[in-house]
Amino acid sequence: MNAKIEITSPLINGKIHLTGSKSISNRLLIIQALSGHKNVLKNLSDSDDTTVLQKALSSQDTTIDVGIAGTAMRFLTAYYALRGSEVILTGASRMKQRPIKGLVDALCSLGADIEYIEHKGFPPLKIKGGNLKGGLLQMKADISSQFISAILMIAPYFEKGIQLKLIGEVLSRPYIEMTLNLMEKQGVTYQWVGDTISIIPGTYQNNITRVESDWSSISYMFELVALSDSGCIQLTQVDEHSVQGDKEGMRYFDLLGVDSTIEEGVLTLRKRSGVELPKFLELDCLKTPDLAQTLAATACGLGVRMKLTGLKSLPIKETDRLMALKNELEKCGAQVQIINNEALDIIPGVELLNRSFNFETYGDHRMALSLAPLALKAKSVTLNNPMVVNKSYKSYWEDLKILSFNIHNLVTSIREGKR
Repeated sequence: MNAKIEITSPLINGKIHLTGSKSISNRLLIIQALSGHKNVLKNLSDSDDTTVLQKALSSQDTTIDVGIAGTAMRFLTAYYALRGSEVILTGASRMKQRPIKGLVDALCSLGADIEYIEHKGFPPLKIKGGNLKGGLLQMKADISSQFISAILMIAPYFEKGIQLKLIGEVLSRPYIEMTLNLMEKQGVTYQWVGDTISIIPGTYQNNITRVESDWSSISYMFELVALSDSGCIQLTQVDEHSVQGDKEGMRYFDLLGVDSTIEEGVLTLRKRSGVELPKFLELDCLKTPDLAQTLAATACGLGVRMKLTGLKSLPIKETDRLMALKNELEKCGAQVQIINNEALDIIPGVELLNRSFNFETYGDHRMALSLAPLALKAKSVTLNNPMVVNKSYKSYWEDLKILSFNIHNLVTSIREGKR
């Protein structure tokens, strides 16, 4: 089902209450399950990814289906290798195409018992839980940072802890730093010296009770303000000292005419009046790959040529995000070049005003989330499968309504999405 998105005014104002960070919620759920504490985490993400993980951790089933929840697949692979008896971990067809060999190899070298059920290197997996000795482990750092985070979170329960040596350039470093920061706040000691992360054996405490708002979701609010003629959006429960890497969006969007301030947990975004936009921007997204689609769509809407680098992980996400962006932004008249399968060069086309666009979402929440704001520059935007946003930002369409968007056919879409 499609949803048609239009604006009632190019001037947007409103106050939005976001749920907690999906990345932090998922990590804290694993840490909580390992610790045995049952305290309720306040402001937990309401995303499908977090719901799937929460359900799996409380399930006694011997087969766990995570659907399209990639984070759940990776974190649970490590969790079940340490805890549990025998579990089959599976997912949707796209999940069975997403490589997991790097994580499985690392766990097996630590003593885990994991078998591939269909194709080597890919889910589904048969996992037999058991004690893992730990010790020295080498992992390639240019693979998914979630592989590394999955190992780190279970490492305090290894007999010898872990000395994890990272080989090569580290992708998405802020996500690894987030994991370690949360582990430290929950009572675990670590050191990261040079290319080696060391964790001594220990147990988790229960020091964190509330989850801060999600900076990845906040990035779409930045995009909305950047594309508006005039706008002011306030967002609640925002941590000024957040460990989330996507907080870097404040700096990126400052270059695109959005002022941002945080006072007493409220983030205020304002369109800068009389801003002269750059003709060309080159941004490195190696540490912030989840911002790539937001920035690419914004560049297209504002008419700013943009080169985005550090995108090596995008082809193996929910879809090949590089190709998906090329396909959809070229519908807007842009020229999009994929460079060495790890960078994008975006040359915007003609103005979008008075034109209507039909976009595919490829079953990828971030495609839908980043393309919808282009309605601020177009006559209308129609999205296929709009409810895919539930994977990370369930209240997105309701929040857009608060900001004076009209969204047609969404009631039908919601009903179909719940079947």
